[in-house]
Amino acid sequence: AVILGEDVGAKGGVYNVTAKCHAKFGRARVIDTLLDEQTILGMSIGMAHNNILPIPEIQFLAYLHNAEDQLRGEAATLPFFSNGQYTNPMVVRIAALPYQKGFGGHFHNDNSIAVLRDIPGVIVACPSNGYDGVLMLREAIRLARQEQRVVVFLEPIALYMTRDLHVEKDGQWSHIYPAPHTKKNIGFGDIGSYGEGQDVAIISYGNGYYLARKAAKILQDEHNIKTRVVDIRWLSPLPITAILNQIKDCKNTLIVDECRKTGSLSEELFTCLIEKGYTKPIQRLTAKDSFIPLGKAYASTLPNVEGIVKAALKF
Repeated sequence: AVILGEDVGAKGGVYNVTAKCHAKFGRARVIDTLLDEQTILGMSIGMAHNNILPIPEIQFLAYLHNAEDQLRGEAATLPFFSNGQYTNPMVVRIAALPYQKGFGGHFHNDNSIAVLRDIPGVIVACPSNGYDGVLMLREAIRLARQEQRVVVFLEPIALYMTRDLHVEKDGQWSHIYPAPHTKKNIGFGDIGSYGEGQDVAIISYGNGYYLARKAAKILQDEHNIKTRVVDIRWLSPLPITAILNQIKDCKNTLIVDECRKTGSLSEELFTCLIEKGYTKPIQRLTAKDSFIPLGKAYASTLPNVEGIVKAALKF
């Protein structure tokens, strides 16, 4: 396996995710690339052709659009048009999604993943916390190595350093690192859930799941509304059967999507639930069709805890 990307080496990545890897494995295994996403994904395709498992990092989600055709036109299509004779398995890590404070604009805070969900054969994963992130990354590596898949692993930037959930220093978003060879795992398509409430099911992922957990406590404490919060985890293909099984005994369903209203995951999720015969009240809360603003306005177009509570109270 080889890690490659902008500043992933000696610096350890912009968010310190690959820290110490360079010192341990050397610069032939942890490669600082040119500041060019086409180079990063192009090198990855070449490595994959030669039995090297590439783990490229795209520094920010918006940067992917400079090279998305490397996935759409090459990596994902080769196994299809060669009838499986040739593959280019890889795990593309992307520092992704909005809510990043004080560092912004649409190039460093981006909430558009439509292009990834539109590519046949590409798996899109998105953990909401560090514990899930470790186990899901291991599963992503397995999918690439054993099943020769192209996996895109979205890592929510705003949650990288998040330790607390409800109040400062409660430590409820911190987790013990699951050791290698642990029997615990998160398989492809396994979703997560919190709570057994039946009043409202809140379905989300990434930052949305984090915010929904905050809102769930307010709904319980202040309005006596019992919730069940579902973490989708695997965004494409959508694990719709698992989601339906999780929410089938809930009275209402709220979809919280941090991506834009148009072209967001919530469109597919809403449609799939209806197509599968789901008849209970359902609504969605999404980001506005806007780029992410700068400075203090960074979250003004995005779902928030207050908005989730307000939407749940409408049922």
